Amino acid sequence: MVEAKKILSQLEYEHISETVDRINVVNIVDDSRKVKEGSIFVAVKGYAIDGHEFIEEAVNKGAIAVVGEESLNHLTVPYIKVKSSRKALGELAKQFYDNPLKGKTVIGVTGTNGKTTTSHLIHYLLEQSNMNTSLIGTANCIINSTVYENAQTTPSVLELYKHFYNSKDDVIVIEVSSHGLAQQRLAGVEFDYAVFTNLTYEHLDYHESMEDYYQVKKKLFNQLKTHGQAVVNVDNEWGARLCRELNTNGLNCTGVGKQLSSNVVMKDLVSVGEPSVTVHYKHKSYQLNWQMLGIHNLYNLALAYSTVDLIVQSPIQLKEIVSKFPGVPGRFEQSKLPTGSRVVVDYAHTPDAVKEVLLTINEAKPNKLIHVLAFKANRDESKRKDMVKYSLEQSDLTILTAGDLDHLTENEMNEELHKYQTEFGSDQIKVLTGRVNAIKEAVLKAEDGDWVVITGQGHKSYQQNNELNTKTDQETIEYLNKLLSVEQPY
Repeated sequence: MVEAKKILSQLEYEHISETVDRINVVNIVDDSRKVKEGSIFVAVKGYAIDGHEFIEEAVNKGAIAVVGEESLNHLTVPYIKVKSSRKALGELAKQFYDNPLKGKTVIGVTGTNGKTTTSHLIHYLLEQSNMNTSLIGTANCIINSTVYENAQTTPSVLELYKHFYNSKDDVIVIEVSSHGLAQQRLAGVEFDYAVFTNLTYEHLDYHESMEDYYQVKKKLFNQLKTHGQAVVNVDNEWGARLCRELNTNGLNCTGVGKQLSSNVVMKDLVSVGEPSVTVHYKHKSYQLNWQMLGIHNLYNLALAYSTVDLIVQSPIQLKEIVSKFPGVPGRFEQSKLPTGSRVVVDYAHTPDAVKEVLLTINEAKPNKLIHVLAFKANRDESKRKDMVKYSLEQSDLTILTAGDLDHLTENEMNEELHKYQTEFGSDQIKVLTGRVNAIKEAVLKAEDGDWVVITGQGHKSYQQNNELNTKTDQETIEYLNKLLSVEQPY
């Protein structure tokens, strides 16, 4: 229980209907269903639901104060009018949990692709450098060495502050999405380090344009502390712009890239076989070796390494640790099958990410490349045509199938898949109902020396049931691996 006076001490509000000096608060909620006696209810205008419509219900259930954006004067409890309920929610949570980030090092990682691998590698390198580190990301959350499932890339601001409060770790790494920034789910969070992986075509069903998308991403860097550090991929045009703008504003930006003008220069990139990259900075060079294939993953490596080196300042030790990084579930996750073929499961769900994965596999010179490409119903439809285009350019066979259906029926999604088959008019495209059926077809068709790549789902669980009763792409591969092991002659 916390005094309301303390919680509201840092809140910028336009009007408060009556004093809250003697009120004690048991929790803060933005969902009227979670209100209990002693709650402060924050009415947030969402994209489908407006929390202001549930104020009366919240008060009837025991809310002792309400925060909102509209002008109201009829409530029986104190009402605090603010300019932005979303921002207020973060400020209130910060005070309720007694500024839980005080004394901690906070690292944010953003970008269209590579956030998960980069943030996991930063977490791994810090942990191996004897720094207790929390990770809040897409695949999961790791708090005090305990792993928790996570529904969103950036959790709600209340969940986020609860994680901060529960964490006894010295460092917190946060995977930051554009949705999280746009919806102010990181309100009140100040960062010591902010990492930018890249910006490519994505989420234009949510953001108005690439410029808008960039400006939202840039908000992370506006939340750097006075002496905070940015680490940015300057080989990406948006990253180069970001670094220039940060430097112009007097902020510290470490540019990472192949250009000789970069603060950290990447040389001798080897993306397949035994991947490695040499990073040159501070008049010294360090060759980094690891297991993850692909040029894009070498950028993730260089960004993570450069960030951690700013913190631990022990490049020799880090170099040795990097090679033992176990990888990330659903990110270029490889399996070898009894038939001699290889399967890669990757979360790639943007045109650029799909292109990078397929190019990487082709560098390994497969006999044939079979690509299982599934579209999720709730994703930006405008990017799908480019994904099909890249798949046809890089694959011998593209199998189109449905991912998570959400509000669509299977027939509606199949209609769209057949539309691409007709539009491209290619005998390289096959349409199959059901993701597991498509994976099964690809795996059973693959022979010695072939590669199968399955994109779009990564580590995430299926929404629909299937005949194999598997929950993820990797589970499906493991099932088929056992099936093929039984069928192989000895």
